[in-house]
Amino acid sequence: MPGPSRAKRVTRGDAEAVLEAATNAGRIIRRKANAKSGTPADLELTATIRPLTGPGFPFDGRHYCAEDWHVIVVALIFGDDKSITHQDAADALDPAVLTFTLDNVVLPTERGAIRRFLDPESFGLEEAYAFQQGRVMSPEELAVGSHILSLKVEDPVDGVSEDGITFFIDAPGTGACL
Repeated sequence: MPGPSRAKRVTRGDAEAVLEAATNAGRIIRRKANAKSGTPADLELTATIRPLTGPGFPFDGRHYCAEDWHVIVVALIFGDDKSITHQDAADALDPAVLTFTLDNVVLPTERGAIRRFLDPESFGLEEAYAFQQGRVMSPEELAVGSHILSLKVEDPVDGVSEDGITFFIDAPGTGACL
């Protein structure tokens, strides 16, 4: 499904801002609930590509513009009641290994710092912390056509989970580039 028509292209700075927005980006909630969506920093979803499916995750089958910068990203969140500390979150989140695969090739990514999550109530939590992991992609890095993006999360406590999407990069002057 193509995004809205617009004249402004997504810049590198726009994509980097999404990658740095650890507490208001795509989310996987751990330990307390199943995966749920969150309020994206990229409200029109023109830059953000998350390998997450299910209710509240509009990324599978989405179209993006070849002229834009993008960010492939996901956040992990740990929380519970007010007694949760940053150290508790670090102890829970640090062992998690996230592996992104783009078109059957492991995609190198960067993991951000663990920060306080500013909307724990949306998940029925009192206190929470999160980190975000992903990669900013230049227009040259994503060719026109379809792409398969997968995520594998390995955690000593929660085990292994996997998800993935197919997304499309539209040529200039077509689809999401209009």
